Amino acid sequence: MRNLPKGLPPQVLTECKESWERTLAENQTEHNKNRYRHHEIKAALLEETYHKCVYCESKVGHNCPGDIEHKIPKARRLDLIFDWNNMTIACNECNRRKSDYYDPECMFLDPNVDDVEKLVIHVGPFVFNVPGESRSEVTIRVLELSSFHGRKELLARKVERIELIRNLAERIAREKNPMLKQFMLEDLLEHCTVSEEFSGMIKTFIEGIPGDWANNGS
Repeated sequence: MRNLPKGLPPQVLTECKESWERTLAENQTEHNKNRYRHHEIKAALLEETYHKCVYCESKVGHNCPGDIEHKIPKARRLDLIFDWNNMTIACNECNRRKSDYYDPECMFLDPNVDDVEKLVIHVGPFVFNVPGESRSEVTIRVLELSSFHGRKELLARKVERIELIRNLAERIAREKNPMLKQFMLEDLLEHCTVSEEFSGMIKTFIEGIPGDWANNGS
């Protein structure tokens, strides 16, 4: 997980929120409940999340469609269904597992509000909670982020990414040409930026390599 600043709501939500809420209060049809699925709202959410699931950091798209996720589930708080700060993007697998989980005393981590990068620990493809952080533990366990049986495909993709990064780091360490080494270092750093898939894991992996590894081949 990465920290994500919350962007501004799209114009359609700013203009229509109050009327949608009034209409829903008068008639709670599925159509009236689902007005938040407007394409401009989803586009704005995808932009602020870098087209990634805020929980597992999988890129969402044609092969892995993302859902508009209500942090406080609409089944529990219908009055927050059009609340911009209550919306984000989750992959189908994380959204399905989270379902209507809601415990005011132990909420899911919120990357828009919480310093999630200090609340979770990446160990290879696995994610663990900082000891004593109950909200982190609940988030990770409910979503099965470190469950080999529950999220086998996710973990396999993360292992593939680690192998790619490891190979790139090996090339950097062996490279003797300063210009090529710099180009490859820039490529490596790009993988650590918040917009990249599984960048929380990759950033931790790179930071965990001991010594002046990048200059071993110089």
